Amino acid sequence: MRERTEKPQAPSVPEERVRNVMHRSILLLVVATAILTLLGLLMVFSAITPGAVRAEYEDGPNLFRSAYLQMAYAAIGTVLAVICARIPLAVFQRLWGLALGFGILLQLLVLTPLGASVAGNRNWIAFGPIRLQPSEFLKLAMVVALAAVLGRMVQGAHFQLSDWSGPIGITGASIGAVLVGGDMGTALIFLLIGVGMFWMAGFPGRYFLISGALGFFLVVVLIFSSRSRITRIQDFFQNLFTLPTGQTPSQADYALWAFGSGGPGGSGLGTGIEKWPGNLAEAHTDFIFAVVGEELGFFGCAVVIVLLGTIGYALLTICMYHPHRFGRFVAGGATLWLCGQAVANMFVVTGLLPVFGVPLPFMSQGGSSVISCLMAVGVCVAAALAVPGVKESFRRSSSLAGRVRAVIRRTS
Repeated sequence: MRERTEKPQAPSVPEERVRNVMHRSILLLVVATAILTLLGLLMVFSAITPGAVRAEYEDGPNLFRSAYLQMAYAAIGTVLAVICARIPLAVFQRLWGLALGFGILLQLLVLTPLGASVAGNRNWIAFGPIRLQPSEFLKLAMVVALAAVLGRMVQGAHFQLSDWSGPIGITGASIGAVLVGGDMGTALIFLLIGVGMFWMAGFPGRYFLISGALGFFLVVVLIFSSRSRITRIQDFFQNLFTLPTGQTPSQADYALWAFGSGGPGGSGLGTGIEKWPGNLAEAHTDFIFAVVGEELGFFGCAVVIVLLGTIGYALLTICMYHPHRFGRFVAGGATLWLCGQAVANMFVVTGLLPVFGVPLPFMSQGGSSVISCLMAVGVCVAAALAVPGVKESFRRSSSLAGRVRAVIRRTS
């Protein structure tokens, strides 16, 4: 593979503007992520209400236990995000192999006695009462690994297919490690990240066509290898042309009823009915967006979409303006992961895609998901802070704010 030692590339815009853009992007990213995570905690509390009501009669002390755990996971994720943001970007670039190897090893533990099955997928490992979904952390490891390898490739050079063996191996090993547990939905998100980052790096179009045909064949084989997947595909196409009357409603049907009953302003926080037993089975996880639609209405859904769009805009801005290829690929990969997965989740919930089980970033219940997403934001903040002058601009801003507060105290 043709590689070079990466040096800062002269941006096509003045350095001062690059610093200002990075400064603004960090603020947008952090604020939008914080608001979305807090909103997610609020909706998790609402979505688990039916289970909490049952727990009050069956095991009173555990009332809202899962919601409290989600708060703890969000707090842990926030701490780890801050730590990641303070780590020099070069450290991530040097340790990509260690991170990827650890991520794949952790994922393969699902095949050991520690592995646990959820909804037919053996994609979890259990340590007593705590369950971990290693594929969520493998996403971050793959993004960093691909960013490091693709970032070293000479931009604009003519490559043979053999030159791409490293990135192809990273992507293939990550997807393969997830597929051994049977989680096809998560594997598709890995594929989205890999294809998007390859496109960013200039992967030849003819190879995209060949790999796309092979990938389509593999997806078809995987679908027909599982009765559950076949049923989901059949339900999806059946619901395109028939009404749910006279048949057992699917998850997507209950989700659409939730959106329909929510109207413009929603039924009110905590008052939704589709989350109760017998309706949405995964209201607190993969289908939490339907709970938002029912209880907060169209405007609540719009707020979630705007917040996710703000995160995507901030990450894309970092990707476009970052002077280092590694920083650009990290931000671009995070955009593909977080925003691509969010779009996929919303399409599933609104019936535009078959159900394949991916959480809504920052909102769905699940410690592994929220922690890994927050860590990804922290790594992207570290990438933006690595641009010369950005840290200093934050110090000047904090110093100016301190002086303003001092003046206000003296005059009051």
